[in-house]
Amino acid sequence: MKKAILLLLSITLILIPLCSCTKTYPGEEATNNNLPLLPEGTPDLSDSFADVSEMDFAFSNRDLETSYEPTATVSLSDGGSSFTGTGVSVNGDLITLSQKGTYLISGSLSNGSVKVAVDTEEKIQLVLSNASITCADGPALYIESADKVFVTLADGTENLLADGSSYAVTESADSDSSAPDAALFSREDMTINGGGSLTVNGNYKHAVVSKDDLIVTGGKLTVNAKNVGLSGKDCVKICGADISITAGSDGIRSDNAEDENRGYIYIRDGSLDINAENDAIQAETVLKIEGGSFHLKTNGGSANASTDAGGNFRPGWGSTSASSSTESCKGLKAGSDILISGGTFTIDSSDDAIHSNGSISISDGDFTMASGDDGIHADTALGIYGGKISISKSYEGIEGSEIVIAGGNISLVASDDGLNAAGGNDGSSMGGRPGQGGFSSSTGKITISGGYTLINASGDGIDSNGTVTVTGGVTLVSGPTNNGNGAFDYDGSATVSGGILIALGSSGMAQSFTSAQNQGAIFKTFNTQSANTPLTLCDQDGKVIISFAPAKAYQSAVITAPDIQSGNTYTLVAGGTVASTDVNGYAENTTLTGGTTLASISMTSNLYGSSGGMGGMQPPGGG
Repeated sequence: MKKAILLLLSITLILIPLCSCTKTYPGEEATNNNLPLLPEGTPDLSDSFADVSEMDFAFSNRDLETSYEPTATVSLSDGGSSFTGTGVSVNGDLITLSQKGTYLISGSLSNGSVKVAVDTEEKIQLVLSNASITCADGPALYIESADKVFVTLADGTENLLADGSSYAVTESADSDSSAPDAALFSREDMTINGGGSLTVNGNYKHAVVSKDDLIVTGGKLTVNAKNVGLSGKDCVKICGADISITAGSDGIRSDNAEDENRGYIYIRDGSLDINAENDAIQAETVLKIEGGSFHLKTNGGSANASTDAGGNFRPGWGSTSASSSTESCKGLKAGSDILISGGTFTIDSSDDAIHSNGSISISDGDFTMASGDDGIHADTALGIYGGKISISKSYEGIEGSEIVIAGGNISLVASDDGLNAAGGNDGSSMGGRPGQGGFSSSTGKITISGGYTLINASGDGIDSNGTVTVTGGVTLVSGPTNNGNGAFDYDGSATVSGGILIALGSSGMAQSFTSAQNQGAIFKTFNTQSANTPLTLCDQDGKVIISFAPAKAYQSAVITAPDIQSGNTYTLVAGGTVASTDVNGYAENTTLTGGTTLASISMTSNLYGSSGGMGGMQPPGGG
């Protein structure tokens, strides 16, 4: 059974307190009783989201425990490694651990490895204490068999694992037992924790790989990989770690495509700095983030978009380390859903900054993003319920088949559409490349029920192939200057029953609302006004109802606000000095000094302009 969007936001999971993760986080166990907490008129996006009840978004006591009592010690030395205790065998520079227990490992090997081969029902803890292991032709640390392995980084120690550029592979790569391909390679569940540091250099392919679960709950990790930095086939879970990744492919990846309840990534807290040639963080199914600090850069950043400013394909675009020209280079990516309820994000991506092949829910977080393609893209539903989102560069700013904005503070700059709801899957205009693409069908919905949204778009400011519904919030559009686009555009209908919207732009394709309840909506064209010139609507007593100074020149306006009522007369004024404006040039319920009157508007119904009023669809200067 699929869960309502607020299922993702409300009740707290019972989580174990963490030494490095001390916050309490929202969880998954809520019901539709929480829906009234949203602004009135907010759609329920329940059916768009996957059931995550079988995914494990928790950390065990053992995942978080960093203390240890060694049952054996291993002192590494080229040609002379030694040990105390049982369960250790030394064969040249190959160290094998064959019994459950806790092994304290120190010293160095310049060309050797440590192998874990215990019963698959036994757990084992490896404590790295100033250990340095390099293997020229295979993994430095190889987990062949165990129930679960805990790699603990002893406090205050510095550790290193590295492999060579080629492997002497002795195992066949088949569906059950793929050949090792990472400096730290595990066939079993693996947890990395502790207060020390670990550098992993994956010179062959990957740096850290678990063929089951990969969990990181502590330590400072510096990861350098020819291909993927951190990979957990069934899942990757992170809390409290300080992770820096440089990757020739994906930064963090979970790729189980056979089980809909696996292939997920869960990040609760920590610091992640990722510079990846392809996706920074990629989940095959669900990507769930509840906190943390993220600095993500993909494929050279937004300056390396797949097409130039004129829409022309850039020859040679793509990963410098991959022969395929269709590599995905997104910041956050999921095959199913992305669920974000906290965190601080700085994303500079050559492809979409945030992308889901399914749906996206953002309920909190601070986002600073620049994208060579879309800022935020969902193939299906996209709901924003809170947080601060700044998109300084994008092709499409926010895109989904159904977009719901119910809260948050959003500012976006788009070279094409600001909000774009067109329905269907994302398809590229460049023959399947992951560059500036569009949707494939002609349905879409945009609902604005809350929040503060500032749109600066060179294409359509708000564009729906279906409907637009405004029931609340403040929405400001600095729209296009060319007449081939409009600040407010839809193919079906546009209705308003609450909230504030001012959409300013060119007049050639301008549209207004088709219906209004509870308040009025005004559509008007006029002589072109210069960029940063305030457009102000005053009531009959001269009081400012709303005012906005857009970033670009404009010659049409769509305005709605609760104080616009049928039977009253209003004045539309350009220029002058508006008191108490915010940083975006917006103000309401304030005063105006000076300015030039553009029109006197008598509201004989709730619609003025294109639906029977006096000002709609006139040429520039008309009215």
